[in-house]
Amino acid sequence: MKLKLIGTGSIAATERSACSLIDEKILIDCGNGNVKTLVEQGVDVNSIEAILITHLHADHFFDLPFFILLKNFNNSQTITKIYCPKGTEKIIEHLCNDYVAGQANVFEKWKNNAKVEFIEFDTLKNKEVVTGYYTNSYLVEHGDLKPAYGYIIRKENKAIGFSGDSTYCENINVIVKNSDIAVLDMSFPEKNKTHMGVDDIENISNIFNKKIVATHMGIQARKLAKEKKIKNLIIPSDGEEIEI
Repeated sequence: MKLKLIGTGSIAATERSACSLIDEKILIDCGNGNVKTLVEQGVDVNSIEAILITHLHADHFFDLPFFILLKNFNNSQTITKIYCPKGTEKIIEHLCNDYVAGQANVFEKWKNNAKVEFIEFDTLKNKEVVTGYYTNSYLVEHGDLKPAYGYIIRKENKAIGFSGDSTYCENINVIVKNSDIAVLDMSFPEKNKTHMGVDDIENISNIFNKKIVATHMGIQARKLAKEKKIKNLIIPSDGEEIEI
């Protein structure tokens, strides 16, 4: 499996919003600026067969209208299934219809032409989101926002975990334990009720002998983590690729 870090930053960082891509088939989150970044990094959006949204904060899903529009322009023949929390499709419908001021029903036209399907769920259990790729969802803790999901995506005997945005909670341990490599929120130098900090990542590294990829990093968190040189921790740049 090949993991590509499309964006590794939090909203205040210079890097693009956190977004990951597996084997150019499965996109995890699609926040502000991510579609333009995919194009800049040479990714063919028509190859993306599934998008997994972790939660409904704008920096994790507000580029979905632009993803749909670009596939519409490209006359894509590939079906893209968007797995997302309940209520997502209605929000995207409003955003698409507002794109063309005063013109209703744009969303249905774009969605059909782009061959995009929304699959809103409560939980995913060993769901084959793309042929040969199986996904489990895990509820994580992201302040007052519910639901917020982490994921494990498995192909054959390899598994990649994703925390989404989360403070340190029990399901973070589950995700890391059951993955070969885990992409984890490391927003701040210190943890809070919505995000993990560098201290959490160092603790997780001491508990599990697994590779960890930091993402959703603020400027100070990235700087501190580099200084601490935490074992097993990868601090990637936008566009970096990792073979699993």
